[in-house]
Amino acid sequence: MTRIMRTNLVVVALALAAVNVIAQGLPTARPEDEGFSPERLAYIDKFYSEKIDHGDLAGIVTLVSRHGKIVHFSALGYADVEKHTKMEKDTIFRQYSMTKAIASTALMTLYEEGRFQIDDPISKYLPEFANLRVLRTPDGPIDETVAPDRPPTIHDILRHTAGFTHGLSTDKFDEQYAKADLFSVDLTLDEMMKRLAKIPLRYQPGTKWAYSVGPDVQARLVEVISGVPFDEYLQKHIFDPLGMKDTGFWLGPDKADRLATVHWLKDGKLVPIDEAHGHPDGDLAIYQPWSVNSYTVNHKRKGGSYGLVATAEDYWRFAQMILNGGELNGARILSPRTVHFMGQDHLEPAGIPDYEKGNGFGLGFAVIENQAAAATLGSDGGLSWGGAATTSFWIDPKEDIVVIAMTQHMGAPAAADAVAQMRTLVYSALIGK
Repeated sequence: MTRIMRTNLVVVALALAAVNVIAQGLPTARPEDEGFSPERLAYIDKFYSEKIDHGDLAGIVTLVSRHGKIVHFSALGYADVEKHTKMEKDTIFRQYSMTKAIASTALMTLYEEGRFQIDDPISKYLPEFANLRVLRTPDGPIDETVAPDRPPTIHDILRHTAGFTHGLSTDKFDEQYAKADLFSVDLTLDEMMKRLAKIPLRYQPGTKWAYSVGPDVQARLVEVISGVPFDEYLQKHIFDPLGMKDTGFWLGPDKADRLATVHWLKDGKLVPIDEAHGHPDGDLAIYQPWSVNSYTVNHKRKGGSYGLVATAEDYWRFAQMILNGGELNGARILSPRTVHFMGQDHLEPAGIPDYEKGNGFGLGFAVIENQAAAATLGSDGGLSWGGAATTSFWIDPKEDIVVIAMTQHMGAPAAADAVAQMRTLVYSALIGK
């Protein structure tokens, strides 16, 4: 073999190695090789393009993978309709409640280290919750309380059965969350817990699924048990190992221009949520321009209920890790047994009604218990959740699928309906194994 031939072989080998590195970063495959009809899968872009042209949707990034390989990844429309900023595959989105699944995962990494037991009272680690009270009746006066039948546990905060709520309605009870200013960007988790502990629980622990600030309690538990600030713990134990390079609680000047604008429907037209255009009806903190547009400042709030920003690719890495049983590209975050435990319905076996017909709830995820009862395409055992700005993801262990859909809309019903159609579009394109 001549020197030139050996040199050429080395070049080819290096080129192949580079291709493999790229493939490990974001593996792709032809749709037909993974059981999808290319023509039917292409309808995703046609469907959303029509919604964008009609003014129902500003823009959207969608990603579909099967067997760990990306078969569809597209960016359509605008990240900002007024500025005509194009939506890109690396556009960054506010995750809102899609932060919750990541918070639960972080806490469960400490569970695997034997740092707590699932049924430990939260007051064992957060003593401010030692003297909680519960409303005598869920809709009764705020000053008529009784002692809890039992203390809320870590299990309760993971499955939203502790008795807390989320403060996202305008009724008299949730007004207490607003009065306490629990969602201020200038509030640390420690300060939030001290304020939260002064508000009575709405329900007796372990009796009802109620969407709640439980993940914020999880985040504070991570800090107390690990001795590390929540954001730093996520960075070291989840984001860095998984290569989630654009995920965090705020964006510096080098990334701020990639953050999509949150739009709302005003007088029949999509406009930004800001001081000039206002916001959807309601006094909820998440609707306020100061809250929506606070993500380019390193504020004190590093919560578990909401707060993270991420790209579609980054969140796919997290979801694919869960589908893989806790591992991605050699980085193991959790064991397969722990992931399986998290993905089970933790409501019905405990005698707690499902949170929604046909759907139970695990430790950080909604779980399809019966797709016919849930009236949705998918598979029993599928995991999912979404965010307030119309982001969503789901994981289908049976079909080995991960789907991510990212937009930024609040108070825009047509946008929410369009994103909900993603299930139909994906499963209608799935025709093989």
